[in-house]
Amino acid sequence: MKRLLTLFIPLLAVLLGSAVALAAPIPPVGPMNIEGVIETAAWAPDTFIKAKGILRNGKWHPCSGTLGRDRTRRAHYRITLTDTKVESLPGADHSRSFRSGATITVFIAHPADDGSLEKGMRIKISGSSQNLMGG
Repeated sequence: MKRLLTLFIPLLAVLLGSAVALAAPIPPVGPMNIEGVIETAAWAPDTFIKAKGILRNGKWHPCSGTLGRDRTRRAHYRITLTDTKVESLPGADHSRSFRSGATITVFIAHPADDGSLEKGMRIKISGSSQNLMGG
């Protein structure tokens, strides 16, 4: 019996420990000023995203968070910048800021593909503070 408990308690701790683990949102990047040359610029229209979930015993069970809700992703440009110069602004966590010279991908909300952003243009984004990916 003692041996069974010795095996059962660590197994229970592993199973319950992973169930208690909490997810946290990724902190935002910035604020900062970003200047660079557009390497790529792609526009995407408004996109409807249907909620995800499962049908169990004839009842719909949505996933947690935004994944379980119908939503619309706003129209935007996805821009990749090269030859970048980054200036962190007061209040920025420098460990969460981009570095000058890195290739950076940003998303800029824009309602129409009007050709205002083209490859080779040098642009400056002032006061950027976003949850995004970058280099």
